[in-house]
Amino acid sequence: MSEDKHTDHIHNKLQFAPPTSEEIFGKSRVIGEIELGLLQMQILWVLNRGSTHGYDMMKQMQVLKSTKVTQGTLYPTLQRLVDLGLIQKEDADRRVIYHITDKGKKVMNDACTDFTRTFFGIFHDFVCGKCVHRDIVKGSC
Repeated sequence: MSEDKHTDHIHNKLQFAPPTSEEIFGKSRVIGEIELGLLQMQILWVLNRGSTHGYDMMKQMQVLKSTKVTQGTLYPTLQRLVDLGLIQKEDADRRVIYHITDKGKKVMNDACTDFTRTFFGIFHDFVCGKCVHRDIVKGSC
């Protein structure tokens, strides 16, 4: 059997469905009416890992996004998240430290769930499909 036919056979035989929100986070989805953009979701994710100031966040976002996040993009987005009650800011010395709120954590979980469900098929086909093909080519099948 040729590699392509074997790979096609595996892809046709295995059926994958994206995980449900309940499977990922349980039954509670408190705030579903707030739809976040990708940058907003990434900011909440960074702040969920630890409170930080804007410059450090820009550096973290640059690594995460592999592109530069500018002050002109970051600070208006941070202000919008403050206005929505998803983050708080605190003056500390000469810096402003940002913290995620409980509401922000819930919204971030909902946004990450939606993101995961939306891109699950793409991720599975692109990444896992390559892994399956790699394993077949190496003869582990």
